Amino acid sequence: MKFLFTGFLSIIFYSACAQKPLWEQLWQIQTKGKTLNTDNLGNAYITDNDMLTKYRENGVFYRVYSNKKLGRISFADVGNPLKIVLFYQDFSRIIFLDNTLTENGNPLQLEDRELELASLVCTSFDNGLWIYDPIRFQLIRFNQQLQETVKITNVNQILGYAPDPVFMTEQESVLYMNDPARGILRFDIFGTYLSMISLKGLKDFQVQDNTIFFSSEKGKLMAYGLKNFQTDTISLPRKDYDYLSWWKDRVYILAQDSLSVYRYLPAK
Repeated sequence: MKFLFTGFLSIIFYSACAQKPLWEQLWQIQTKGKTLNTDNLGNAYITDNDMLTKYRENGVFYRVYSNKKLGRISFADVGNPLKIVLFYQDFSRIIFLDNTLTENGNPLQLEDRELELASLVCTSFDNGLWIYDPIRFQLIRFNQQLQETVKITNVNQILGYAPDPVFMTEQESVLYMNDPARGILRFDIFGTYLSMISLKGLKDFQVQDNTIFFSSEKGKLMAYGLKNFQTDTISLPRKDYDYLSWWKDRVYILAQDSLSVYRYLPAK
């Protein structure tokens, strides 16, 4: 499951933990997809094989991007709606889109950087980019001019074992790399290994306000505090979903054939 939590969430979460949360459905549309993301403006993005579809925050369809030559989209990072990153692992390509889903600049051909075996990509501060190569155990950061600023060539030696990460994200100058068998690895923006968080078995998560949000049970959202090391739980409005995403006081729920949006109603 995929999560994106922004802004108001910490207030919602901790007020809801003390009581049964209340939700109001704002809208629902018929659609299908493989993954769901939201940007910091509330726009929703659904990927389905080679297509990226964008919906406005009120559920109105906006536009579709598709590149048949590159096929299935492996990962979409919409953290910056003005510079969306699409990763095509099968073809070792990264495409950049603007807010109209129009290609912006030249694609990044990873074989030209000897990164054709890369498996993970995510955005970084100042329009930067992190790329991980699991075969060579390389972790590299590029700036917005696609110049290398950080390069770790021996992640396995630093850790003392060969990691098997499936997801990574940068938040508040820390890179979080998720290895389901061991936990969440933390690196600073210079590539220095910081620590490991023993949350195992996760596919993905979101970091916000010194909290890691994840779900390991349908209909339940967990929050792990990075300062108090405690985990709390909140009930969600539905259990029949494949992906979740948050924006302010709203939860976006992608089910088998629909996208629904609910707003949290604080107790009066």
